[in-house]
Amino acid sequence: MKLLFDCDGTILDSMHIWSEPINGIFEKYGFSFEGLDKEEKGKIEALPMGGMIDYIAENIATDMSRAEVSKYFEDVIEDGYKNHLMPKEGALEILTKLKESGYEMAIASSTDSIYLKLAFERLGISDYFSFLNTPDLTDLNKAEDAYWQHAIDKFAVPAEEIILFDDALYAINAAKKLGIKTCGLKDFPYNKREWEYIIESADQVLDTIADIDIEELEG
Repeated sequence: MKLLFDCDGTILDSMHIWSEPINGIFEKYGFSFEGLDKEEKGKIEALPMGGMIDYIAENIATDMSRAEVSKYFEDVIEDGYKNHLMPKEGALEILTKLKESGYEMAIASSTDSIYLKLAFERLGISDYFSFLNTPDLTDLNKAEDAYWQHAIDKFAVPAEEIILFDDALYAINAAKKLGIKTCGLKDFPYNKREWEYIIESADQVLDTIADIDIEELEG
């Protein structure tokens, strides 16, 4: 079995590094990001950083240039991944056990690889993952079928031999369309509104990746 991990909210306790500046700029202009319906919120969350910047410059902060919106995000994001963001409780331990048990693991993220690499190098887990499936490396986003097909092709196994661990409903639904097995993860409060739908959609659910049962995977 091949293991595919989302990063933000799954490995890293990092959703705040995105949600706080996004919520802040939405609220400044009289909008509510968290108040969007789950489909619209999912579409926006699936955007790579450049796409998010484009969306906000064109639809929300219309009096700011794209460069100004980009600067607003980039300073916060780079500093967070390079210096501050920490793993979810138990995440490093289970990833180490899985690595030692011989599982091939990879990342499926909406965050560009340049930021993930900063955090993974700081935490000493860069060599745990055989590849990073990210928008900047694939020119694809997690809402697209081709994004998940790319991961399947990189693993070079049938889709049903891959398990995705992810906290986002839209990603779980997109991966399932291609036949990938899915495990939904809690990341409250960020996915609390979606949790009942995640339970319905995912093949299984866990509180965190620390709860992965290696013996059950092997079985």
